Amino acid sequence: MIKMASKIWNVSETMVNGGLRFCLYSSSRSRLKVAVCDSPGPMVHGCVSFCTEADSDDGLPHTLEHLVFMGSQKYPFKGVLDLIANRCMASGTNAWTDQDHTAYTLDTVGSEGFLMVLPIYIDHLLQPMLTSSQFATEVHHINGNGENAGVVYSEMQDHESEMENIVDVKLKELLFPPAHPYRVDTGGKLAFLRDSCSLQKVQDYHKRYYHLSNMLVSVCGQVPHQKLLSIMEKVEEEYLPRVPSDFTAPFQMTAPELTDFKEEQVECPSDDASRGIVEIAWFTHDPNDLETCEAILILADYFTRTAVAPMQKDFVLLEEPLASGIDMIANEEVKCRLTISFQGVPVEKLKECKAKLMSKTIPEYIKPESWDMDRMNSILDQEILNEQVKLETRIHNSLFGEIISHQLYDHGQEKLLVKRLNKIDTLQKLKAKPAEYWAQLVQTYLTGPSATVIGLPSEALVEKISKTEKARLDAQRKALGKKGLEEKKKEIEQAIWENTHKKPDADLLKKMIVEKLEEFDRFDVKSVSNSDPSSLTEAEAKFLHQFPFHTTIHSCNTQFVELIFLLDSSHLSVCQRQWLYLYTELLFDSPAIIDGVRYDADEVAKLYTKDLIEHSVHTGIRGHFDNFANIQLKVERSKLSNLAKWTEVLTKGVIFDAQRIKQVALRLVGDAKEHKRDGCTVASNLMVKNIYKQNTNSVLYDALVLEKFHEYVAELCDTNPNEVYAKLQELREALLNGSISAHFICHVEDLDAKLFDPSKWMFLNGAGTNIAEPKIPAFLELVDDSSAGKQQVVAVGGSESSFIYQVLGTVLYDGGRRSLVRDRVER
Repeated sequence: MIKMASKIWNVSETMVNGGLRFCLYSSSRSRLKVAVCDSPGPMVHGCVSFCTEADSDDGLPHTLEHLVFMGSQKYPFKGVLDLIANRCMASGTNAWTDQDHTAYTLDTVGSEGFLMVLPIYIDHLLQPMLTSSQFATEVHHINGNGENAGVVYSEMQDHESEMENIVDVKLKELLFPPAHPYRVDTGGKLAFLRDSCSLQKVQDYHKRYYHLSNMLVSVCGQVPHQKLLSIMEKVEEEYLPRVPSDFTAPFQMTAPELTDFKEEQVECPSDDASRGIVEIAWFTHDPNDLETCEAILILADYFTRTAVAPMQKDFVLLEEPLASGIDMIANEEVKCRLTISFQGVPVEKLKECKAKLMSKTIPEYIKPESWDMDRMNSILDQEILNEQVKLETRIHNSLFGEIISHQLYDHGQEKLLVKRLNKIDTLQKLKAKPAEYWAQLVQTYLTGPSATVIGLPSEALVEKISKTEKARLDAQRKALGKKGLEEKKKEIEQAIWENTHKKPDADLLKKMIVEKLEEFDRFDVKSVSNSDPSSLTEAEAKFLHQFPFHTTIHSCNTQFVELIFLLDSSHLSVCQRQWLYLYTELLFDSPAIIDGVRYDADEVAKLYTKDLIEHSVHTGIRGHFDNFANIQLKVERSKLSNLAKWTEVLTKGVIFDAQRIKQVALRLVGDAKEHKRDGCTVASNLMVKNIYKQNTNSVLYDALVLEKFHEYVAELCDTNPNEVYAKLQELREALLNGSISAHFICHVEDLDAKLFDPSKWMFLNGAGTNIAEPKIPAFLELVDDSSAGKQQVVAVGGSESSFIYQVLGTVLYDGGRRSLVRDRVER
């Protein structure tokens, strides 16, 4: 429904999946739009987005994204935006550049700080300084050593040499004509950043796209609408004269088409020449065909998610895998694009992926009788529940994406935005679709002309690229000469000084601070445990009575129940711990005994998809306490008993099968080979190995570290499977004999007490259970005392950038507990 909110604003109001109020305000003076979702909680999340179309590889969208943070006409100080944001209860600012838009985010506690920072943020976006000194340091310059440098340049150095990027670039060349907005590199190619991109081009690009008529401000949180609109009215009054009179919304071009099948092979630098990539892409549907958009995403889940998925069975979970991983990726564009990506493909099998896909998988699923509609309905049910979960926790992540898609492709049709914001309605309609609908979807979109790119790893190319780059730099130094190099050094030193010598005065900073904490919206959480029964309510006591181990309830307003089940692994030997990564990967990927009945891995996958909204197994809790193996499960309140059922399955019911173990081990080997091409991952891994003791999960719970071990296990599955079973069983028993604890996130007063059943948790009686609070190892127990002062260097042939990790020990005044501060530098 559209109505007048004031003389300036028209408002369209709807509900997000029937649960949260959403308003879209449209200015009558410009095309400025402000979207507000009244999501609960203390955090206010903001996103300012611009549709940005490029026609060259100069990287103008990306360079501009970096430069706006260097200061504005009103606030000409580098870093002042983040400085002010932090004083206003914000966690800083961030941004991203996509193929078709650029977005800037701001997250604060409460609305007062958000409303204080927002106009300053927008001032940086609409009138940044964009000086030559800023361009030099942030985009590109030549330093005193004759090397090309700059923040953007260094970032793209690593990106340009990645196999995934090289394959993606070639794929776009097959799909789109030269200079097409979906073909160009919006981040900037190195040669163009050196020779073509300029400050003038960036300034012109800013003038063309960064103005009110191309700007959308989206807010999620408890914000007074009128206060927000009042601020935006002042912003609009100030910047209205800057709106170009001849502005045409981006991405109005005719949708491209593929008329024949295309295929190319491209070499990629890599130290490990054993694994490559295969990507196959099709053009599919219009972006405002929202039912098909959602159906394609469900199709991707059906084909690739869990062990029962057809493409997992056809390509990954094989005696001799064709790939270590497979994804289906939907790109929303003027004509949407669907890409199937095979990762970790053995080089001798690179040609087999497409051949098998086209000759077996796709032809099989053109037939309606091939579809498992019970599994399809389970996937749709879980997706509906996931949409409901988002209303409670992370609605801003998906909401901003939907609003930006509306900004880009819906041509102002607000009925399409309403449909985007009510995905549950679309998912319910898809549940009524028969197998014929899904078979026709495959027939329509996956049998026509496609573009295929094979990424072939090459060790020789590593050396060739290195020599070519050295020759280019030598020629550049020679051309500059000693005098030219000295001038370049002075130029960049002068640029750094110009960017940093101005500092905001105390009066400005004093004005820009939240001095008094407001009464912001909060999630009320009450935490109680069975180690202190005297403080429990009747409902809490009944719930906690079920558990023979230490259990904590975090009671809050939620429709769901989440279990965080923790198994302490501190006591494991090195030999046992090296099996832990493989063990946790097997839990959701193996046959199992469920309610006394043996099910194969495919049937297990169908059952947990039906019973659980979310599931995961890993170590640690949100990056901390790595000594715990963590099983996390989430269900609806009415399905509380499924938590006990699946905890028993995962801790005692998994059946170790040699064929499945080998398949998972080989998949992890493939993952490790992929990780080795990423310089950032390798550097981080090396730092962790230097800091922590060997017998810790921080070191040994890592596919890259365990690559050779997993190769050994895969061979052992053929030569001595009983030894593999014995080792995994030994690890399982060791975990269950250690300390066990659990945390439940739920609204305990709303749970049906009839579902409380201590007998369902009896399977853990005597298995290292104790209601006493588990011991958390002191930090220093995990750290290698000899790590201080260590320095190590490792070469990564597939990366053109250097990554430096520096770690400092710090003391926190909470009883002597110590922690680490990690800093990463990219060059």
